[in-house]
Parts: sequence; structure tokens; C-alpha cells
Amino acid sequence: MPDLLLVLTKRWKLIISITILATILALIFSLLSPKKYLSVATALPVNSVTADKARMFNSNIEALYSDFGLPDELDRIEGTAKLDTLYIAASEKFNLSGYYLIKNAGEGMYKAAMRLKKNTRIEHSAYGELKIKTWDHDRNKSAELANFLMQKLQELHQHLQAQIAISTLEKINDQYILKQTEYIQLTDSLHEQTNKAFASAGNEMMKSKILSLTSQLQQLDKMRSEYQLAINANSPVLLIVENARAPLWPDKPKVLITVLLTFFAALLSSYLTALFIERRNYSL
Repeated sequence: MPDLLLVLTKRWKLIISITILATILALIFSLLSPKKYLSVATALPVNSVTADKARMFNSNIEALYSDFGLPDELDRIEGTAKLDTLYIAASEKFNLSGYYLIKNAGEGMYKAAMRLKKNTRIEHSAYGELKIKTWDHDRNKSAELANFLMQKLQELHQHLQAQIAISTLEKINDQYILKQTEYIQLTDSLHEQTNKAFASAGNEMMKSKILSLTSQLQQLDKMRSEYQLAINANSPVLLIVENARAPLWPDKPKVLITVLLTFFAALLSSYLTALFIERRNYSL
């Protein structure tokens, strides 16, 4: 087994040559690689407990619950962000197939969307913030894309949230129509019995039912107004903390880190190569 220090003394030229060559190549590659700028849009989740109609009509809700949601509420938003919907919308909005010079007319929009998805990372931080990170060779475009994706994510979840209220409102309306029809039938029957100029126990029962239906209709009408107001208000799902800004410096490639890592990796590899050569000569 050759001495390690002896290997270094004997093969130092080989070690230095390989290390310097690899470092220079890494430096050239880093400098010639296309520069990519990183823009980050940041938002906080809204507490889902306070996002419904109860927040508008119950003053105790604000005292019981915070405006801000828990980090766990970002899980479903992150899951939605992994779908292609957001990126296809951005591809259409910014004509990314032309921007990325994708000539395939049939699938150009979708390919551009997939390229944007590859250059985007949506994640939540340790502080419970949702961050949309977008890389692009144009500093202004990276900020535009990050802000657009945040906006579309907001609109998508607002739409899903509104759909629940709309579905509930439709069921309330159906119930209201049924109760209203029953009310009209009972009042007409009572009117006919009253015109016959005699009273009966049946009349009293009908009056009792009419009073009950009146109360139910009032309650349903109140619920309709509340749900309609909640739909019109369309509470946000995300609170934008900071819009993405055009960065001053490129984020990629990281020249210094790449060169340093290459230097140490090449130094270790060249030393191991020299050690292997000396070991083989020693065995012979």
C-alpha cells in the first residue's frame, strides 16, 4: 500500500492539472449558461372557519378565530397547484408558446405550460407562508408569471368556495318554492272555507299550519339573503403578503458555488486517481 503523502508528493502535477482543468471548465460552463432570474410571490392562508357566511352574521366569530389559517390549510392549495390548470391559463395569457419559441402549433400551448411548470416551485415555508417561485431568463417576466399564478390560484379556490355556497343556495331555493306552494294552497283552502261561513276544527289546523309555514318561509328567506351575500362577497382564500418583484441579479447559475464544488470534487477525484495509479504500480 503506497504512502498517502508520498502519492501527493510524486503525483502533485497530475492532481493540480486535473483540478485546475476541471475548475476552469466549470467556470466557463457557468459563465456561458443562460441566466435565470427568480421571483417569489408570498401569501398567507385565510382561516377557513371564518371564510363562510358565519363571519358576516356572527360577531363572535372574529373573537374566537384568527384571520390567518394554519399551515395545514395550505396542503390542499399546494395539491391544486400541482395540476396543469394554472400553467395552461398562464400559457394562454402570456402566449408562452411564442415566448419560448415552441413551433408546434397543435401542442405548443401545452408544452409551454409544462415548461413553465418545470420552472416553477410552489411550496409553503416553515413560517406557514405559501410561496410561488418562478425562474425565467427575463427578470420582468419571472415576476409577472409568479404574480399571475398566485392570482389564478386565488381565483380557483374562491370559485370552489363559492360553488359550495351556490349549491346550498339552490337547495334552499328549492325548499322555499315547495313551502311557498304549500302556503298558497293552504291560504286558498282557508279562504274557500271562510267564504262558506262556517268554522271548524279543520280551519284552526290550517291557520296553525299557515303560521308555521310563514315562520319557515321567513327563516328560509333570511338564509337565502345570507348565502347570496356570501356568494357576492366571495371572501379571499389567500392574503397576499408580498407580490413578486423583478430581481436585480440572476439566481442561476450560481457561479461561485459551482466553481468551489467542482474544485473540491476535482481535487478529491484527482488524488484518488493518483492513488489508484500508484497502487497498481506498487502491486506490479
